[in-house]
Amino acid sequence: MATLGSQVEIVPREAADVVLHDAAGSRDAFAAVAAGFSVPTLLFVDDPHAEMALAALRAGAAGVLARQSDAAEIVAAIEAVRAGLLVLDAGAREAPLPIATGRAAALAEPLTDREAQVLTLLARGLSNRRVAERLAISDNTVKAHVASILGKLGATTRTEAVTLAIRLGLVML
Repeated sequence: MATLGSQVEIVPREAADVVLHDAAGSRDAFAAVAAGFSVPTLLFVDDPHAEMALAALRAGAAGVLARQSDAAEIVAAIEAVRAGLLVLDAGAREAPLPIATGRAAALAEPLTDREAQVLTLLARGLSNRRVAERLAISDNTVKAHVASILGKLGATTRTEAVTLAIRLGLVML
C-alpha cells in the first residue's frame, strides 16, 4: 500500500511500503500473520485494547487500529508506519504499555522501569519539575534519570531522546 497525498494506491505485496491486514480472529492468529510480513504491517482489529496491541507489536506488527477507524486516521497511520513509527489506536492506549519491540533490543543497556516512566513523561512535554511532582521524586533524581536515558539512547538532547524512543517503540504518544 502506498500513499500519494491523501490518496491510497493498492500495489502488489512485494512492492508495498505498508501492508494493511484485517486481523480477524485470535491474538495468536494475527501475531503469526504480522510476523510473516517483511514490510511494516498495520493490523485492523475489532477491539484494540492494550494487551492485544502489545502482543501484536511484539510479534512484529508496526501498528494496530480499530476496524472502524476513519479514512484520515488510516492515512495518518500509514504515513507514520512508512516513517518507521509504531501506531496504536486510542483504544489501545488506555494504559501505559511496557513496549520493548525487537527494535528496542539495539540498546546496549535497557532502560529501568523508572527511566521508562520519566521518558514517557518527557515525551508528553513535561519539564523536570513536573516529572518530579508526578513521580514524587526530587528534581535532582529526575536530572539523573534524564542523563542516564540520554546515555543509553546515545542522544544529546531531550528532544533527540524522545524521537529515538518513539522510533524504537519505547514510548507511545
